[in-house]
Amino acid sequence: MLVVEDDGPIADAILYALRREGMHAEVAVTLAASRRVNGHVDVVVLDLGLPDGSGFTLIPEIVKRGSRAIVLTSRDEDVECVAALEAGADDFVTKPFSPRALVARVRAVARRGRPLEEALHDLVVDGARRLATWAGKELALTKIEFDLLAVLAESPGRVRTREQLVARVWGDEYALAERTVDSHFKGLRKKLGEAGAPANLVETVRGVGFALRERSP
Repeated sequence: MLVVEDDGPIADAILYALRREGMHAEVAVTLAASRRVNGHVDVVVLDLGLPDGSGFTLIPEIVKRGSRAIVLTSRDEDVECVAALEAGADDFVTKPFSPRALVARVRAVARRGRPLEEALHDLVVDGARRLATWAGKELALTKIEFDLLAVLAESPGRVRTREQLVARVWGDEYALAERTVDSHFKGLRKKLGEAGAPANLVETVRGVGFALRERSP
């Protein structure tokens, strides 16, 4: 784990909480220092306000390295949180926060890092043939339902905002009501459930969008 945070007491509290749970973690206090960290990092806990620039600039680099990002923000603003998710972050935590709760988020995000074949071994989404199956059973999806599922399946565990989904599935020129998107997801969930998929496979992240979750053990 890597904690990119320039506030000493906050960084120390996060480190203590992570290490107490048996996780290896180190701290970087600047963007430059975080870029000098060698080796693969599963999860990066990233503050947005750093001495040498905005943490936003680091999010695409984290994603490119195959790591996951949890953003720390001191402002409880939907715009900032959504912007971080759209940049590629997996989750966000608003300051002040409970270190214990943050550790739970880190564990959850780290689990999402498993490949789709391992995390969702019963789900197959074949874009070339436009075929989706659960446990070998073909899902009778509409065009929109398939496209929505395919977008979520690209990055299991990553939240997609409604705006991102509309742009990918319908096109940038469309402006749809939230209930329209939600209605298609309702139909998708119903068909997944009928095939035996867990009820929380496609999860609604309130106020943000949707994510494809791991199969419940």
